Amino acid sequence: MPRPVLITTSVLVVVAALAGFWLGQRQVDLDTTGIINAVAERHVAEHGGSVTDCLGWAGEGARVFQVTCGDVTYQVDRFGTVRIAPEGRL
Repeated sequence: MPRPVLITTSVLVVVAALAGFWLGQRQVDLDTTGIINAVAERHVAEHGGSVTDCLGWAGEGARVFQVTCGDVTYQVDRFGTVRIAPEGRL
C-alpha cells in the first residue's frame, strides 16, 4: 500500500476513534438535577409558573427520568428526548 494512503487511513481511524470516545463520554454524563431543572425551565418558559412547582424522579425502562409540572408529566429517555406522557399514564 502506498505510504500516503496508509497515513491518510491512519489519521482517519484516529479521528474516528477520538470522536467516538468524545460522543460516548457526553452520553454517559447524566446529571439528574441538571436534567430535571432543564425540563422544568422549559415547562415554565412555555406554560408559566415556577420551577419549584416541578417534581422529578427516576423512570423505568426506556424512560430514564420523569418530571411533573402541574398537570403535565414529561418523560426523558436516555438520548435526552423529552416527551409529554400520555394522559393518565406515567
